[in-house]
Amino acid sequence: MNPILKKGLLTSFFEGYNASEVQADKIAMRVPSSARSEDYAWLGQLPRMRKMNGERIPNKLKDFGFTIINDEYEDSIEVKRADIKDDQTGKYGPLCRSIGEAAKLYPDEVIFGTLLKGGFTSLCYDGQYFFDTDHPIGDTGVTQSNKITAALDATGFDSARTLLRKLKDDYGTPVNQNLSLTLVVPVDLQTAAESLILKQYLSGTESNPYYKAAEILVSPWLSDATDWYLVNTTGVVKPFIIQEREFIPFEALEEGSEKAWWNKKFYYGTYWRGNFGYGLYQKAVGALVA
Repeated sequence: MNPILKKGLLTSFFEGYNASEVQADKIAMRVPSSARSEDYAWLGQLPRMRKMNGERIPNKLKDFGFTIINDEYEDSIEVKRADIKDDQTGKYGPLCRSIGEAAKLYPDEVIFGTLLKGGFTSLCYDGQYFFDTDHPIGDTGVTQSNKITAALDATGFDSARTLLRKLKDDYGTPVNQNLSLTLVVPVDLQTAAESLILKQYLSGTESNPYYKAAEILVSPWLSDATDWYLVNTTGVVKPFIIQEREFIPFEALEEGSEKAWWNKKFYYGTYWRGNFGYGLYQKAVGALVA
């Protein structure tokens, strides 16, 4: 690569990339992908210990048919060859930093802006909406809910936390034996969340029972002003999936390419292949407030 670009464009890209922090990593698990798609039928058959009576009894994966197919994503810029030759790449530096930032933060846009707020109308591994009132518990005929309609206050928070405690896997085993809670809210509910969680005393010397009961995560990607979410972030499996197949941080089409010969322009960009999806619904409760 041209030394000017290595010092300028490439460095600018990684400055933007490395300076960005992904909020989605707090509620999503990153899963490496080695094929065109990955099957997540195992979400309905999480491991559990049991007494061994004679031979082993291997668990069979249920036929949920829940697959995440990898897609392609990119961001790129066009640079005039003359600008490169005249050492005028300074004006492209901010653009490259922005590309790096956009590449790093794209999971936030999808996890919060699409999957989280869309969980009331999008299917997860068991064929139900991710946030729903009638998730089946295996083949027992019993259902459970991870959806409420309460506003963000002490009563609503307590209801969501209680639901999380009660949620079970398909064997009927409690999923959330240990809790490390993240309260995810839109910008409109930041003040309400802070009043609920960060005040040590309610009035005078009366202790606040919800003081630091959860970490607050405020996402500008949440557009519904009254809806909020409570997520348990303990354990390996999270409620959302970032599936990673391939990442090319920065690549170039420059001198010697057919494009450069025809129009005297160079091209620089980033490329990512993967996708996003729903993990365990039992690790999150959604409050759909009318």
